[in-house]
Amino acid sequence: MTRRYVSLLAVVLTFAVVSCTSKQPETQTATTTTETHTVHVNRIDLGRSLTSDRRVVTTDTPFTKTDTVYAAVVLDAPVPSSQVTARWTSADGAVMAETTQTLTASDAEGVTQFQFAPPEGLPPGTYKLDLLVDGQVVSNKDFTVAP
Repeated sequence: MTRRYVSLLAVVLTFAVVSCTSKQPETQTATTTTETHTVHVNRIDLGRSLTSDRRVVTTDTPFTKTDTVYAAVVLDAPVPSSQVTARWTSADGAVMAETTQTLTASDAEGVTQFQFAPPEGLPPGTYKLDLLVDGQVVSNKDFTVAP
C-alpha cells in the first residue's frame, strides 16, 4: 500500500508542478493618445461695418431694420482646423439664417467674420447669434433691433 501511496503522490506532485509552470497566454495592451484641439472663442463683436482685417466696428446703439449685422469672432491661438457655424435666431428661437465656414489651422490668433441681413429687414426685437464649432454651441451673443 505504501508503494501505491508513493506512486499516487508522485502523480499528484507531477500534475501540480506541470500546472504551476504552464504559461498563461500573454495579452498586450496598446495605449494610444489622441490629441484633440478645441476652438476657444475670445469674444464675438457685433457691428454695422468691418475694418480691412475683418474686425467689426462695434457700436453700443441698437441695430435698425435695414442694417447688416456683422459678427467678428475672435479666436484664441492656436486655432485648429474645424467647422464654425453662425446661427442667427429670433427671440422665439426660430432659426433665421445659418452660415458655416472652415477654419484653417494656425498658431496665431484667428478672426472669422459672418454677416446677417435678411432681404425683408429685421423686425424690432431681440435676436441671438449662436456660434457652433463642429456642431456644438461654444458661444453666443444677443443683440437688439430698435423699433
